[in-house]
Amino acid sequence: MRASCLDMRPIILSLTLAGMLAAGNSAFAAANPLGLFFDDSFDNIESFEHPGGLVVTGNCNRYDERFAKVRAAGGEVLAYLNPIEIYDTLPCKLNRGFYNGGNVALWPFPGYGERTNWPKTKLADIRAGTEWSNHIVEYIAGLMREGKVDGVFLDNIGAQLWARAKWNSWAPDEKKAWTLGNVDLVRRIDEQRRKLNPRFIVVTNNFWDKGGPEGLEGERYVDGIMLEHSAFNQFHRDYAQRAFADRGQRRVLVMAKTPDDVAGWAQSPGVTHVGWQPKYDHPPRPSIPFAKPVR
Repeated sequence: MRASCLDMRPIILSLTLAGMLAAGNSAFAAANPLGLFFDDSFDNIESFEHPGGLVVTGNCNRYDERFAKVRAAGGEVLAYLNPIEIYDTLPCKLNRGFYNGGNVALWPFPGYGERTNWPKTKLADIRAGTEWSNHIVEYIAGLMREGKVDGVFLDNIGAQLWARAKWNSWAPDEKKAWTLGNVDLVRRIDEQRRKLNPRFIVVTNNFWDKGGPEGLEGERYVDGIMLEHSAFNQFHRDYAQRAFADRGQRRVLVMAKTPDDVAGWAQSPGVTHVGWQPKYDHPPRPSIPFAKPVR
């Protein structure tokens, strides 16, 4: 069987990153604090007003002036977007803009609108080239032009689904359509940022090495992922060392499973930002010091 260049690329990139780490590259010496601000309390956000800090907005609060203060102080702000599903009730005006006021085509398999991944949501039709997929790319291109955030945090985007979607029961063709749709989405977002704003950061909250070989290509187009409540084990520590897009702005975020895991993740090779939050409304004050900024 002939191996393509793409088949070998994840191995080559992993080896490249391993060499950088062995050489003591300072960009991976220690991780910086991470915080998710999904409500409007903004408790402790001033703690992230520091070079190297990274915060993620919620669905509805992206343009609050406190995020601008984080950026002005040298921190980074990623806009939260959930492209894979639409809420039964849209939570706010800003959210309605992303979801076209609720006018979003639903995932067509096994029957239109039957799939769900989380309570009070329905899976959207994220197949390659659909109207919804095109809209996501256009919306994020608008954020690139606007320049009010440093990038996007794309929840759930990856090679397969995990929560309540019953992925293992899906037919092979349906799984492949999902995986290829996610890869196509990040590929086209990457195309836009190369033209509009090369420093725009793209992080996805999912794995790309699942769902068959098609998913691995997605790593080429994103700056990294978030490991969400993952066990502090060798598999996840190895995954954190992947090179991803290798554009000089790599971001691998960890939302630790327990408070005790934070310090270990902060020193784990390849990890750039670490946090722990019992809820995602707002984080506690950082429990690790700020390290040298990764940019």
